[in-house]
Amino acid sequence: MTMDMNDTNPFLSRLMAKIREPRPPLPPNQPFFNRIERVPAGLYGEVWFRTGGCRWDRQGGCTMCNYGRSEPPQPDAMVESVRQALLALEHPVDELMVSPSGSLLDPAEVPEEARRRIYALMAAHPASVLLLETRSEWVTPETADELLAIRPPGRGVTVEMGLESVDRWVRRFCINKGGSPADFARASGLLRERGLGVYANVCLGTAFLSPAEAIDDAVATVRWALDNGADRAVVFPLHIKPYTLLDVLSRDGGYAAPSLWSLVEVLHRLGPTLAGRVEIAWYRSYYDREGKITRSPDTCPHCRDAVVGLLDDYRARQDHGTVDTLSAYPCTCRDAWAASLAATHGARADRVATAYRSLANAFGLGNWLAANGGDLMAALYGAPSGRKGD
Repeated sequence: MTMDMNDTNPFLSRLMAKIREPRPPLPPNQPFFNRIERVPAGLYGEVWFRTGGCRWDRQGGCTMCNYGRSEPPQPDAMVESVRQALLALEHPVDELMVSPSGSLLDPAEVPEEARRRIYALMAAHPASVLLLETRSEWVTPETADELLAIRPPGRGVTVEMGLESVDRWVRRFCINKGGSPADFARASGLLRERGLGVYANVCLGTAFLSPAEAIDDAVATVRWALDNGADRAVVFPLHIKPYTLLDVLSRDGGYAAPSLWSLVEVLHRLGPTLAGRVEIAWYRSYYDREGKITRSPDTCPHCRDAVVGLLDDYRARQDHGTVDTLSAYPCTCRDAWAASLAATHGARADRVATAYRSLANAFGLGNWLAANGGDLMAALYGAPSGRKGD
C-alpha cells in the first residue's frame, strides 16, 4: 500500500498507538457478529467476521475507529466463521454484507485463499446484492476482476469504501485517514468499469470540528462522492468507542457525540433529489455487549424514541418526506442544538494545534512533537483548508 506523504500524520499515528496500548484483544469466543435491518431493497444482513484486525489500525489508525484487534485466526477458521454466520442469519436477506474488521481485499488481513473461499460462500447465498468493505488502496485491477468473476448472473456486487471526508486537511489533521479522495475516485473507476457498485462511507462528527463544520463537511463529502464514482453515500454519525481519540477528547469535554439533529440537517441540506442515493447507518448502537461503545449519537429522552423511529423509517425507505417531518419536529433539545451551530470556536488550525500540544504532553509525546513536528505544524497552518479531492 503506497501513501502520499502529504496525507500522512506521524503525530496522530503515534498518538493513536499510545491510546490503544492497553486495548485488550477481541474475545476468541465471538468469531462473528450478525445484524439485520430493513432497507429499500428489503432486508439487509451484515456479517462481521474476526480477523487480526485492520492493517491501518496497527499503524495507528483513524481517530474515531476501533473495530478491535485479535490474534489472526487461521484462514480455515475465517472461512468457517463466515459459513456459520450465514447459517445463523435469522431471515432471508436481500442485501448481504460480509466484512472483517478492516478490508476484505487486504491480503494481510484476509489471505487470498480465504478471500476466494469467502467469495464462494457469498455467491452461493441467494441475496440479490452482495456487499463487502475495504479501504480504497486495496482496489486494484486484479481484485476488481476477482469480484467481477464471482458476481452471480443477474445479481449485484458492491464495494463499500471509507471516504469519511473529501477535505484533505480534515482527513490528515482530524481523522488520520491516510490515502486521498483521488484514490477513492481511482478505485471507484476501476469498479464501475466492470459494472460493480460503489458505496462511500461518510463521517459526521469528526474530531476537532464544530457541529456546524461537521455538518458542512458531511454534506460536501456526500456531494463529491456522488459526483466522483459512488452510486450511493452512507452517512455515519460517529459513536464514541473506547481506545480512540474521540474517547480521550470526550473525557475532558473536548468532544461530544454528534446530535441526531445534525444527521437530520445533513439529509435536509442534501434534499429530495439525492435522497434515493443517500443512506444512513449506525445512528443507533447495534452492540449489546458492555464496553463496545462509550456514547452514541442522541437527542434527549423526550424525543429520542420518536426521532430514532423516524430515522429507522428513512433507513428503510429513503423517503425525503421523513426528513421533512424530522426537520419540523418540535423539541427543546432541537432548539438548543440549533443555537449551538452559531457558537464561535476560533480558527480551526489553532484549535487543532492546541489540542495536539496538550495530547502530546498527556501521552508522553511532547519531546517527539517538539523535535519532529515542525513540518507537520507548518502544514497544519499552511495547507489550504477545505482543499477538496485533488
